[in-house]
This record gives sequence, C-alpha cells and structure tokens, in this order.
Amino acid sequence: MAKVKYTLLLPLNYNDGSVVPRKVRTRILDEIFDLADGYGQAGEVTGAYRMRDRSKKIDRSLIIWIGIHEKQRAALKRLVAKFARELGQESLYLERTSSTIEFIRPLPPENDT
Repeated sequence: MAKVKYTLLLPLNYNDGSVVPRKVRTRILDEIFDLADGYGQAGEVTGAYRMRDRSKKIDRSLIIWIGIHEKQRAALKRLVAKFARELGQESLYLERTSSTIEFIRPLPPENDT
C-alpha cells in the first residue's frame, strides 16, 4: 500500500546556537522510525526563518523524508510538535508532498525474463 511522503527539517542547533547532541537526534530519529517503520536522511540544508520578534534566524537542519499512511498524519504532527517543544523551536518545517512512496519487492528468480 502506498504511503504519503513528508519532509521534516530537523534543526542541528538550538536557537542559542548550541549543537543539538547526537544522542538527542538519534532518539528523535528512533521515534520517527517507530511511527513510520523507516525514514530517509537526505543531508543538510540551510534556511532562514522570521522569529516572532521579527528577527531573522538562520538554521542548519537535517532533511528527513518520512513515509506514512494517511491515518498516521495526526500522530506524525503530534510527534513533530513534541520535537519542536524539546528543541525549543517556535515551529518546525513539515511538508506534505504530493508524491507517494511505494516499496517494491524484488521479483522471484523465476520471473527474470
């Protein structure tokens, strides 16, 4: 069954500039794995965000691809809101793409032709 693709930008630093420890990132990725049965890490990206006080904040984030079933949407949003609280963020970027994800299994050996 096809899954809906989401992209999460996971900050590498807290707003004070200190680094989010690897163990915290690992735990967050483990929680995503538990919900979605997997994820993809596409690398790092830098972006800008206007804070509530109108200041400009430049963030470095990990790009995380997540594939879930539509019925898991609310659970994913709750999880991301929890991450935002834990990381002290005003918000986290979560994008639902218009694409779907399918996991294609290999053909059995007798179907090689």
